Amino acid sequence: MRRNYILALVGIGIGGIGFGLVTPVTVLLLELNRAPSFIIGSTAMAGYVSIFIFARYTGRLIDRFNVKKILAAGLFIWMLSALGHIFWYIYPLLYLVKIVMGIGGTFIFVSTEVMINYYSDETNRGKNIGLYVVILSIGIAIGSLLIWTIKLGNWVPFVIGSSIVLFVFIIQLIFMEEIQIKDENAKVEKMPIAKMPLMSLLSASVYGLFESSVIVVLPLYGLRNHFTTDQVAYFLASFVIGGIVILYIVGHFADKLPKYKLLLIISTMLGILFLFPVLTMNFVFLLVIFFFIGGIVPAFYTVGLNYTVEQVEKKFMTQANGYFVMMYGAGTILGPLIGATLVDFNKQYGYWVFASLLCLGFFLLFKFYKNGNFQ
Repeated sequence: MRRNYILALVGIGIGGIGFGLVTPVTVLLLELNRAPSFIIGSTAMAGYVSIFIFARYTGRLIDRFNVKKILAAGLFIWMLSALGHIFWYIYPLLYLVKIVMGIGGTFIFVSTEVMINYYSDETNRGKNIGLYVVILSIGIAIGSLLIWTIKLGNWVPFVIGSSIVLFVFIIQLIFMEEIQIKDENAKVEKMPIAKMPLMSLLSASVYGLFESSVIVVLPLYGLRNHFTTDQVAYFLASFVIGGIVILYIVGHFADKLPKYKLLLIISTMLGILFLFPVLTMNFVFLLVIFFFIGGIVPAFYTVGLNYTVEQVEKKFMTQANGYFVMMYGAGTILGPLIGATLVDFNKQYGYWVFASLLCLGFFLLFKFYKNGNFQ
């Protein structure tokens, strides 16, 4: 049991290095090649659409074939598609590669999350999910530090990313034990999405929207408000580091407080924090604010997933995980478009007011709505 749990954490951390390397390098190469903005944005969106479509089926595949096989398939698919990015300059092929990579990524994330939940209980699930996301974030951060390898050749980062995931694939095949989530003779029962708690679906969507939009908004917001490129890089770094430091602390609270109540607290805090960039343009103050925003935003995902596992029947755990990732994918599709549009609307406060209102709206909805009824 402990071996599989550790392998899931180590695997997602090492795999995160590949995730954090391949996508930014692709965007950089397209930009340097003067590709149209539509191509840059839509190729990235293709992967998110793939996650949205295939996440709902991944849970059922795990129930039928077991988690080890689906994880192995995901790693193998992602490894091949990372290598396929070598042909990034063939735009029609790049769309296909992104879609395939999205399928592999979906298999990886749903499988590893199912494993973490399988080996957790109500006393440590919040901490374990938080640790999972923190380790993934560290891997992605390390991957972004390897972007310089593009100087060795525009194909080098993709070979490195593919090789890293190949390493994880081999470790998983050799050392991971079989995990039987369901009884082998039990019939796989389809879970309708109506059985998912509304708070679960919306927390995943809100996180997906923020994750994909903030990465677009921070550079636009910074440069259009006359911050230097170095300062913009510090904004992004502050956001990422906050997600590593604060999120693990939030995970501990998730094991001590009711998850429903904690999500209300998280949405209220973010509703307030998102307003600060409207009030000041002081660089140091904004660094601190983005640090806290970066640390609390991912809690929509970790606490929301924790809440989901508590609320759904155990026999539907894997499918519920798939639906949760599906709604995350829906949010990531909308995020970049909404973020860029709002910065165009008003470069200083357009996005931040929207983000604050979204969080406060989440709070008000679930303050008065519970178990299908308004109170």
